[in-house]
Amino acid sequence: MAKPTQEDLDNNVYHLVTGANTGLGFSICCRLIDEFLLQTAPSPSPSTLTIIFTTRSANKASDTLRRLQTHLHTTHPSPASSSRITLHPETLDLHNLLSTRLLARRLAATIPKLDSVVLNAGIGGWTSIDWPRAIWAVCTDLVHSVSWFEHKVAPKGVLAPVQTSGSGSGSEPRLGSIFTANVFGHYMLCHNLMPLLRNNSPESPGRIIWVSSLEATLAHFDVNDLQGLRTKVSYESSKTLTDVLALTADLDGSKPWVKSFCTADGQSDDKEEGEEGPMPNIYLTHPGICGTGILPLAWPLFYLMLCAFWMARWIGSPWHTMWTYVGACAPAWVAGSKQSVLDDAEGPYRANGGGRVKWGSSTDRVGRDCAASTEIDGWGHGGVVGGAVVEADRVRRRKRGMKDLTAHEKVEFEVLGRECWRQMEELRGVWEGVLDREEGKAE
Repeated sequence: MAKPTQEDLDNNVYHLVTGANTGLGFSICCRLIDEFLLQTAPSPSPSTLTIIFTTRSANKASDTLRRLQTHLHTTHPSPASSSRITLHPETLDLHNLLSTRLLARRLAATIPKLDSVVLNAGIGGWTSIDWPRAIWAVCTDLVHSVSWFEHKVAPKGVLAPVQTSGSGSGSEPRLGSIFTANVFGHYMLCHNLMPLLRNNSPESPGRIIWVSSLEATLAHFDVNDLQGLRTKVSYESSKTLTDVLALTADLDGSKPWVKSFCTADGQSDDKEEGEEGPMPNIYLTHPGICGTGILPLAWPLFYLMLCAFWMARWIGSPWHTMWTYVGACAPAWVAGSKQSVLDDAEGPYRANGGGRVKWGSSTDRVGRDCAASTEIDGWGHGGVVGGAVVEADRVRRRKRGMKDLTAHEKVEFEVLGRECWRQMEELRGVWEGVLDREEGKAE
């Protein structure tokens, strides 16, 4: 592939979205299309948008491509608009770490850069719901129970499929199923995509955008059980790990391991010696509470769930986005906004000693959406010690029991982040060796 000019890099935008077959991932793709064309509509623009979206099979990829094309041509019927959008399907199985390598190699051979990677794919792993407790909670404590739903049932210790050929259960390191699908598969993918993510200008670095959950909380996470194999809340554990990694990625304590993660294999991290561009920015988002298929329900129960969400929104919940297109607000905003817009949004938090923000999709009572800071235990609003410094954060309904962040809690969160980054990089190093040996067998 011919080396692109700087003008080509500046005028062409490339986003990768994982898990785009249905629900939130599909809606993120739709919003990226809609907002790109809206932002560039006032005057003729030479810029183009390429969305690479992943599904687990070729059949799902074809179906998703057809539905995205339908959305594009229905919502933006102008041929001039449609001609500026390219939709590129890919297959990816996050339970298969070799699959993450193969995808990165295919993309490196076909596109010049990645402006953002939206890490949306994942699984819940729940097997049932404790219905008596769930019904009682919804009837007696609606907003809290349908925002932080504590009645899902999941087994402990579920492992991901064996990664290497001819391996028995004891011949390779264990990988938790939820941990691999929600965190580690994406982690390995992003490391392999670093040459593309770092082929951006310093004014607009690449972005790694994790999609977390409102349910993430430190109460569900144990750093000595990083993969969540000893807990019945492995989904919530994986999302809490996601939060910790993303929010501490730009802190000095995590820097050695983050630099290692952001350095492509076989390349130098020293810009004077290598040709790598700026390290990507790592952001954290969540979709609020919307109806997706991650919690499988029969259709009557699914619509009853949406009714409960609607009532919670009218009572005052800021997080019940209900529909996946609205839930896609925050991830699409972080992916598609100019760097200056994101820097300005983080500005009030950084000016008061904070850092990264967990951006959530939020709505008012009538469904008008926006990206809003989400208060989380151990980090507060954007890592600012004390009360909220942004007016919208002060008036937004809080989770019951939340208290203003203390300096001690923030230090503990930073220490936790450093340890999580260390363990993740050590685990990645182990698995890079395992995969190298596996690929060597196939040659």
